[in-house]
Amino acid sequence: MLKGNDVWKYLLSLTIACVASIQVNGQLTTDADFKRQVYDRDFTFGIMLNTQGYGINGRYGFLTSGYTKDAIELDIVNIRHPKENKTYPDFLSNSAGFVFGRVNSLYVVRTGYYRERILHDKTDRGTVSVNFHYATGVSWGFLKPIFVQVQSQEGNNFILEERYDPSAPDRIIRGQAGFFRGINETTIVPGLYFKGGFSFDNHEKDERVRSLEVGVIIDTFLKEMTIMHEVNNHSVFIQLYLAINFGKKWTL
Repeated sequence: MLKGNDVWKYLLSLTIACVASIQVNGQLTTDADFKRQVYDRDFTFGIMLNTQGYGINGRYGFLTSGYTKDAIELDIVNIRHPKENKTYPDFLSNSAGFVFGRVNSLYVVRTGYYRERILHDKTDRGTVSVNFHYATGVSWGFLKPIFVQVQSQEGNNFILEERYDPSAPDRIIRGQAGFFRGINETTIVPGLYFKGGFSFDNHEKDERVRSLEVGVIIDTFLKEMTIMHEVNNHSVFIQLYLAINFGKKWTL
């Protein structure tokens, strides 16, 4: 049986234990020498560079455990043909330049499911966690026709804008027309994508994300995506990519 002083010591120990359990509620005990906070949601935004273009991405995540995350993601990127080479007519000082032989620009919007798992957790604040991820979903390919500025034969200062046709008779092309010219003639081609790779997060704060992401992306479309004139165009694009992501975590 506990004596008077022992009872008070027992109650004090029990109180301290209860308070400690409340303070660490929502935290994850790992092999690290600190307790990492577990959150319910996160949102990240990043800049992507790939072997055939560049773009942006965003994700809204559901943290299903201390080590896994499900998310919906959105990528908006452009994909270039390997044969693209921008030229500037030497005799025109104010030329905007254009890509000889490129008849369409390809932009891709990806919407899909993303899954991430921590392979190596942070051992201290500011150290690096290593994560594996994969994603799959729908790729929407937007083929926007190229319009160019053509010097009229009627006068040196009169400029026409017309759809670029490399097979048309010789004419003086002063450069590519504005981005929105021809956007109403864009063709949309659906497809699928798969993404896989690793990310490395080194932010000092649990509630923040700052990661470097590397991997491979495969886009496959229902038909050949015609970017260049009289060269091999493709319906499948395999690209290596690198992304820098920033974001925030929170608990509902």
